[in-house]
Amino acid sequence: MPRREGGKGTEISTLQGGQNLSEMDDVKYFQKKLFQSLNVPTSRLEESTGFNLGKASEISRDEVKFFKFIERLRMKFSELFLELLRVQLILKGIIREDEWEKIEDKLRFQFAKDSHFSELKENEVLKERLLACRDAEDFVGKYFSREWVRKHILRQTDEDIEQIDKQIEKEKAEGEIAAPEGAAPPPEAGAVPDPAAAAPPTEDTGAEPPQVTIGEIVPGVEEDDLND
Repeated sequence: MPRREGGKGTEISTLQGGQNLSEMDDVKYFQKKLFQSLNVPTSRLEESTGFNLGKASEISRDEVKFFKFIERLRMKFSELFLELLRVQLILKGIIREDEWEKIEDKLRFQFAKDSHFSELKENEVLKERLLACRDAEDFVGKYFSREWVRKHILRQTDEDIEQIDKQIEKEKAEGEIAAPEGAAPPPEAGAVPDPAAAAPPTEDTGAEPPQVTIGEIVPGVEEDDLND
C-alpha cells in the first residue's frame, strides 16, 4: 500500500511460512463449540476417555443433559410420525377421520435405548430403599408397622401390596419359596388333610379314666340310664 506521509514508497514484507501448522488450539476451540451446539457430551468424543458403566452418582451432568435432550427429540418425532401415519391411512382409505381419534391414544413408538442412566438410577434408588428397610427391621412392631414400612420406605401402593402378597402365597404353595421355620408345609394339590394331625393335642392330666363294671352305680348316673 502506498504511504502518503513522508517520502517512503510501498513497503513489502515477506512473512515466514510453515511455523504455525502444527498448532491445533484454534481448531480444537471451534470443535468444542461445535460439540456443545450438538448437545453431545465431550467425554464421548475424547479418545482418552473410555466407556464407564458405574454408579448413577458417577454419571456426569453432560450425560444427564444429553439423555433429556434425546427424550425431547423422541417426543417430537413421535408426534411427527403420528401425523404422517394419520394422513397416510386416511388418504389410502384404510380408516376414517373419526376412527383415527379412537386409535391414536393406543399407538406407541418404541425407540432403542442407548443410555443406561434410567436403569442405573432406578437400581440405586431401590438399593437405598432396601438398606433403609433392613435398618428399620429392628423397629417393626415397636415404632413402625409392616404396612407403614412398605408404604413409606419401599413406596408400595395398595395395589402393589395386594399383588405382591398374592404372588408370595402362590410361590409358597408351589414350593418355590420355603416356608418359615416352625410352619407346616402347604398341602399338596388334591391331598386330603389328616384330621388327626389337625386336631389339637389333648391335655394329659395324669389321672386314669374311671373304670365301670356291670351292676356298679356311677355317681350322678341313674340306674335306668345304665339299663338302657
